[in-house]
Amino acid sequence: MKFDEKLLSALPWEVPDHHQRQAAHLRSLAAEATTVKVKARLLREAREHEDIARGDAEPASASEA
Repeated sequence: MKFDEKLLSALPWEVPDHHQRQAAHLRSLAAEATTVKVKARLLREAREHEDIARGDAEPASASEA
């Protein structure tokens, strides 16, 4: 099977809707979290992905480049 080089080089934050999907996934995990600390961390990370999706922030590795 042959893959398109552009697709292979795409980083996760370049994939459409990546951050919206990650935020939804993290919120789903937070709903099932059994400790306050884990739930808070998952919700914080979900908000970070939502901020990136809205364009309020950019992925950490992209800002370091």
